[in-house]
Amino acid sequence: MWLPVVMDLRLPILCLLIVAEVSVGLRNVRVTVPTAVRKGDSAHLFCDYELEDKERLYSIKWYKGKREFYRYTPQEKPSMKVFSAVDVERSLSNESNVVIKALETNVSGKYSCEVSADAPSFHTMIVSGDMEVIEPPPEKPSITGLQSRYRPGDILRGNCTSINFNPPANLTWTINDVPIIPQYYKQYRPIKDTHTGLETSILGINILVAHAHFIKGKLKLKCQATIHRIYDESSEWYVEEDRPRILATGSSSGHNLNQIYQHTVYDGDQPDQSDMYLTVNGYKADKSPTSSSSATKQVGAYVKVGWIAFYVCTICTVLLYSLRVGIS
Repeated sequence: MWLPVVMDLRLPILCLLIVAEVSVGLRNVRVTVPTAVRKGDSAHLFCDYELEDKERLYSIKWYKGKREFYRYTPQEKPSMKVFSAVDVERSLSNESNVVIKALETNVSGKYSCEVSADAPSFHTMIVSGDMEVIEPPPEKPSITGLQSRYRPGDILRGNCTSINFNPPANLTWTINDVPIIPQYYKQYRPIKDTHTGLETSILGINILVAHAHFIKGKLKLKCQATIHRIYDESSEWYVEEDRPRILATGSSSGHNLNQIYQHTVYDGDQPDQSDMYLTVNGYKADKSPTSSSSATKQVGAYVKVGWIAFYVCTICTVLLYSLRVGIS
């Protein structure tokens, strides 16, 4: 009679337990690498880990990309070794952190920490983080292409430029401190200087001006340039509302009213009665407005004077004629 062969699973299970026991010896390896650092500053890189009581640390190695630049081996003398990939501050570096001083833009990249346990496991884990070295420009972003006055219905167009960045800056616009949605942006590609490697960022704006944009007759535009949390600068531009001025309603013979009002006068303030004037064919009339009723009154006065003169002349003629008849 055939009987199934029963496999002895004790040895595989024992191996799994040994592996599991070894694997928990080194755990919770964590690396802290600053996302961005200003050029010329120092960077502190941390590598945290946990070991079982029976295990010891064999070594900690730091890499920039694939190149090792720092090693800490507590069982060796000297325990610290520094290689030429980056400039390490020895006095501030140890088994848990390493300090890189006087950063240059060429040291941006991926940094990895490799932790190895001592015998018998020699268990090794590696964790990485990215760091970017920022070279901010010496000046704030500049706003160009805008006018000092706009009226509702005008199209507002302008550019915000931030020069000599590495990497290029992130630009945003606001109106009265309210962010403008990207729908009204005009994106430009960064312009790179082939000699310095620095880049210039440009962001345009194209928006229809509305009366609601003006607060007490003014509109505030702001362009902000940021890179991570290292650089944050902005520039502002104030625009005044161009309000229409109501012209005087005089009439002039031989001129059409449409011709008189063909040019609307605009000013930043409401018109004053004493400042109203009428422009006809390039000539400025008297600032005191005239009306049709006043002109009629003047004509009536002239007519009355004429009739009085006629009566006086008639009476004088009759008296002279009577005088001559009496003498004769």
